[in-house]
Amino acid sequence: MLLRFLLFFGLAANVLAHSPDTSYCRVTIRPGEVEFTFTYDILTLQRIAALDANRDGKISHGELEASAPAVRTFLREHVYIELNQHEADFGEAKPPTWPDDAGTVIAQNEFGQRLISFTFRNRLLSAPEDVTITFDFFEKLGGAHTVLGLFAWNGHEDEVIFTRFEPDYLYDTGYRAPMTDQVEQYFRLGVQHIFLGWDHIAFLIALLFVKRFVDLLKVITAFTVAHTITLALAVLQIVKLPPHLIDIGIALTIMYVAAENLWLRDTSRRWMFTFGFGLVHGFGFATVLRELGLPSSGLARSLVSFNLGIEAAQIVIVGVLWPGLWWINRQKWSSRFRIAVSLGIFLAGAGWFLERALGWRFMSL
Repeated sequence: MLLRFLLFFGLAANVLAHSPDTSYCRVTIRPGEVEFTFTYDILTLQRIAALDANRDGKISHGELEASAPAVRTFLREHVYIELNQHEADFGEAKPPTWPDDAGTVIAQNEFGQRLISFTFRNRLLSAPEDVTITFDFFEKLGGAHTVLGLFAWNGHEDEVIFTRFEPDYLYDTGYRAPMTDQVEQYFRLGVQHIFLGWDHIAFLIALLFVKRFVDLLKVITAFTVAHTITLALAVLQIVKLPPHLIDIGIALTIMYVAAENLWLRDTSRRWMFTFGFGLVHGFGFATVLRELGLPSSGLARSLVSFNLGIEAAQIVIVGVLWPGLWWINRQKWSSRFRIAVSLGIFLAGAGWFLERALGWRFMSL
C-alpha cells in the first residue's frame, strides 16, 4: 500500500518511510497520451548529475533546474520505451517537481528523504495496445537499486518491481482501435503533417518551378515513390537513421532545389534528384509516425492511410499552385519571380539547417 500511496499522490511530500536505493516509476496511460513519471531522492540524483553545483551542502530550486537537462538525458539514454512493440521516445518533458514544504533550499541531511519527480508526456493518436519499459541504469545506480513501478490505465493500477535481474515489463492495455478509426486517424495525421510542415511545403513549392506538365508529373511521381519506400523501411525498422541527421538532410534538400532554380533551364531530369531527396523526406515522415506510436495490429493499413493523407495534401497544394505558376511562366517577368521566390525558400532552408545543425533558435516556423 505504501507504493500505491506514494505514486498516486505524486511523491512530492516529505516521505519518512522512503527506503535507500529505491526509486519510483509511474506510467499513466490515457486515450491520447502516455505519461512517464520517474521519482528519485536527491542522494540518487547526485549519482546521475551534480545537483549541488556550488558544493555548499544544499540544493536550491535553481540548482535543480540547471541540472534537469543532464538528468533527462540520463533517463533517455538508460530507460527504453516501446509503444505497441515499437521503439518510442519519452516525448516532451515537464519541469521537475520541487517539494511543496521544502522552502527555498534542501539541506544535506534531507537528501535521502526528499523526492524529486521528472515527468515526460508522449502524445499519441489513441491509447496504446501495450507499453514496454526497460531500465538499464542498475550498473550506474548500484546492483541493489530497485524501481517500484505502477501502470495506471482505465481505472486500474498494477504494481511492478524492476531490478537488475528483471529490468523490463510489457503492460498490455487490451485496447484495440476500431479499423475505421485507425484509418481515419492516420489519414488525418498525414494531411496535417504536410499542411503544418512548413519545410515540406517549401520543398514542394521549390520543385514546382518546371515548365512542362509532364515534368511536374515526373517530379511528383518520383517524390511519392521515394518517400513511400523509405517510410516503409523506417517504420518497419529495416533501416534506422538518427532523426537529427534526417532533419538536417531535409533542410539541405530544400536549399539545393531552391538554389537549382536560379540556374536550371532544362527541368526534364529534375525527377532524378527529386527521387533521391524523396528518400530523405520519407525518413522524416517515419519519425512522425514513430513519435505517435504505431499500432502493433493493423500496421500496414495505418502506414497506407498515413501515406494517402500525405499524397492528398500534396495534390491539393499542387492543384492550387500549379495553375498560377503555369501562367507566371509565360510572363516576361517570370524569371525574376522565380529567382525571388527561390531565394526566399533558400534562406528558409538555410535557417532550418542552422537550427538543426547548430541548435540555434531564431525561426518561428
